[in-house]
Amino acid sequence: MREFIKKLMKNKIIRFVLVGGCSTIIDFIIYMLLSLRINITFAKGVSMICSSVFSYIANKNFTFSNKKKTNVAYLMKFYIVFMANFVANLGANRLVYAMTESKIVAFILATLCGTMINYLGQRFIVFGKR
Repeated sequence: MREFIKKLMKNKIIRFVLVGGCSTIIDFIIYMLLSLRINITFAKGVSMICSSVFSYIANKNFTFSNKKKTNVAYLMKFYIVFMANFVANLGANRLVYAMTESKIVAFILATLCGTMINYLGQRFIVFGKR
């Protein structure tokens, strides 16, 4: 079993899903708390920005094992990809919430929408081998 887990953890997609799960939990908790007090779209934006800090550090070090020193170029690439995810995520969240009036359904579908953009962007643009 231990060997299976070791082998599994070598897979970048599995590591990305684990980091993404943790980022999503951070995002969800902040989103739900803020949405009790402020506009749902603004709450989603703030929660995504907060979870992005964790996501950058964890994906750089754990998912993609990028040992290069963080610099402005990495952060700019990360946040360009983040902005694509951000726009897709907020748009989907707003649209689904308007259709269903369910914060949880909107959150889940918006998160799924942004996941592919986020993985491909981080894998090939931000942390890809040069």
